[in-house]
Amino acid sequence: MAEARTPTADALRALIIHRDDNVANLIGAGRRGQAVRCTVEGESAAETIELLDDLPSNHKLARRDVAADEPILKYGLSIGKASRPIRRGEHVHAHNIESNRGRGDLRAP
Repeated sequence: MAEARTPTADALRALIIHRDDNVANLIGAGRRGQAVRCTVEGESAAETIELLDDLPSNHKLARRDVAADEPILKYGLSIGKASRPIRRGEHVHAHNIESNRGRGDLRAP
Protein backbone atom coordinates (compact mmCIF):
# COMPACT_ATOMS: atom_id res chain seq x y z
CA MET A 1 0.00 0.00 0.00
CA ALA A 2 1.13 3.57 -0.62
CA GLU A 3 2.89 5.41 2.15
CA ALA A 4 0.72 7.55 4.39
CA ARG A 5 1.73 11.19 4.72
CA THR A 6 0.42 13.85 7.02
CA PRO A 7 -2.17 15.89 5.09
CA THR A 8 -2.09 19.67 5.05
CA ALA A 9 -5.00 21.69 6.37
CA ASP A 10 -6.09 22.62 2.83
CA ALA A 11 -6.04 19.05 1.50
CA LEU A 12 -8.99 17.85 -0.53
CA ARG A 13 -10.81 14.73 0.60
CA ALA A 14 -11.62 11.49 -1.14
CA LEU A 15 -13.54 8.43 0.01
CA ILE A 16 -12.34 4.88 -0.48
CA ILE A 17 -15.47 2.75 -0.31
CA HIS A 18 -13.76 -0.63 0.28
CA ARG A 19 -10.22 -1.17 1.57
CA ASP A 20 -9.31 -3.28 -1.49
CA ASP A 21 -10.35 -0.55 -3.96
CA ASN A 22 -7.60 0.82 -6.17
CA VAL A 23 -9.59 4.03 -6.76
CA ALA A 24 -10.93 6.74 -4.45
CA ASN A 25 -13.84 9.12 -5.09
CA LEU A 26 -12.89 12.79 -4.88
CA ILE A 27 -15.27 14.93 -2.81
CA GLY A 28 -15.53 18.18 -4.76
CA ALA A 29 -13.35 19.20 -7.71
CA GLY A 30 -9.56 19.09 -7.62
CA ARG A 31 -6.64 20.62 -9.49
CA ARG A 32 -3.40 19.01 -10.63
CA GLY A 33 -0.80 19.17 -7.86
CA GLN A 34 -3.29 19.37 -4.98
CA ALA A 35 -2.99 16.92 -2.10
CA VAL A 36 -5.98 14.65 -1.49
CA ARG A 37 -6.58 13.03 1.90
CA CYS A 38 -8.10 9.60 1.19
CA THR A 39 -9.88 7.63 3.88
CA VAL A 40 -11.48 4.19 3.81
CA GLU A 41 -15.15 4.39 4.75
CA GLY A 42 -15.53 3.60 8.46
CA GLU A 43 -11.78 3.70 9.23
CA SER A 44 -9.63 6.45 10.71
CA ALA A 45 -6.39 5.76 8.79
CA ALA A 46 -5.73 8.00 5.79
CA GLU A 47 -3.32 8.28 2.88
CA THR A 48 -2.43 11.43 0.96
CA ILE A 49 -2.18 11.38 -2.82
CA GLU A 50 -1.14 14.21 -5.13
CA LEU A 51 -3.45 14.76 -8.11
CA LEU A 52 -1.76 14.34 -11.49
CA ASP A 53 -4.77 15.78 -13.38
CA ASP A 54 -7.59 18.26 -12.86
CA LEU A 55 -10.61 16.25 -11.67
CA PRO A 56 -14.30 17.18 -11.78
CA SER A 57 -16.31 16.79 -8.60
CA ASN A 58 -16.98 13.20 -7.50
CA HIS A 59 -14.68 11.57 -10.06
CA LYS A 60 -12.25 8.74 -9.34
CA LEU A 61 -8.48 8.92 -8.84
CA ALA A 62 -6.03 6.03 -8.74
CA ARG A 63 -4.76 5.07 -5.27
CA ARG A 64 -1.77 3.30 -6.78
CA ASP A 65 -0.27 2.57 -10.16
CA VAL A 66 -2.56 0.30 -12.19
CA ALA A 67 -1.27 -1.79 -15.10
CA ALA A 68 -3.07 -2.03 -18.44
CA ASP A 69 -5.77 -4.76 -18.33
CA GLU A 70 -5.73 -4.78 -14.50
CA PRO A 71 -9.18 -4.68 -12.86
CA ILE A 72 -10.42 -1.33 -11.53
CA LEU A 73 -11.84 -2.02 -8.07
CA LYS A 74 -14.59 0.07 -6.50
CA TYR A 75 -17.00 -1.20 -3.82
CA GLY A 76 -14.53 -4.10 -3.49
CA LEU A 77 -15.68 -5.28 -6.95
CA SER A 78 -14.33 -4.97 -10.47
CA ILE A 79 -16.09 -2.16 -12.36
CA GLY A 80 -13.89 -2.58 -15.44
CA LYS A 81 -10.26 -2.86 -16.46
CA ALA A 82 -7.57 -0.33 -17.23
CA SER A 83 -7.35 0.29 -20.99
CA ARG A 84 -3.81 1.62 -20.48
CA PRO A 85 -1.40 2.08 -17.55
CA ILE A 86 -2.76 4.50 -14.93
CA ARG A 87 -0.50 6.29 -12.48
CA ARG A 88 -1.19 6.93 -8.79
CA GLY A 89 -3.11 10.23 -8.52
CA GLU A 90 -4.33 10.13 -12.13
CA HIS A 91 -7.98 10.69 -13.12
CA VAL A 92 -9.73 7.33 -13.64
CA HIS A 93 -12.65 7.60 -16.06
CA ALA A 94 -13.94 6.49 -19.47
CA HIS A 95 -10.71 7.60 -21.21
CA ASN A 96 -8.63 4.96 -19.38
CA ILE A 97 -11.07 2.25 -18.27
CA GLU A 98 -13.08 -0.25 -20.21
CA SER A 99 -16.26 -0.72 -18.19
CA ASN A 100 -17.75 -4.14 -17.54
CA ARG A 101 -21.05 -2.74 -16.26
CA GLY A 102 -24.15 -2.19 -18.34
CA ARG A 103 -22.68 -4.06 -21.29
CA GLY A 104 -24.80 -6.49 -23.23
CA ASP A 105 -21.81 -8.28 -24.75
CA LEU A 106 -20.46 -9.73 -21.49
CA ARG A 107 -22.00 -12.72 -19.74
CA ALA A 108 -22.39 -12.94 -15.99
CA PRO A 109 -19.84 -15.27 -14.33
